[in-house]
Amino acid sequence: MNMPNSRWDVPDSSKIVANINEKEYHFIVRIHPLAGKIIALFENGKEYGLLDKQIASRNKFIRSELTKLEHFNIDILYDSPGWIWIGMDQYGLHAREATNSEVEVIVKLQGD
Repeated sequence: MNMPNSRWDVPDSSKIVANINEKEYHFIVRIHPLAGKIIALFENGKEYGLLDKQIASRNKFIRSELTKLEHFNIDILYDSPGWIWIGMDQYGLHAREATNSEVEVIVKLQGD
């Protein structure tokens, strides 16, 4: 059985540009044969997936890795409910808090 092993192996993908509060955001939407629709934020050459703060705060590995990041305040996981963008590349883990507007765009894209 031949299964996709990277983002470039997924044939049905598209880029969407959304303007939110005068800022331009780029999203990559992929249709995976097993996982369905996958939406990622593409920012500064990095791809991010959306993760619920509650899941991040309960998962020991994710929480441990987030504490190692210089530009990420781990306290945001506990301050209020919400979401974070999280991604990984050859240089390591990257994360930041998601805005309500960004989450609204993701919800709309999931529904389309």
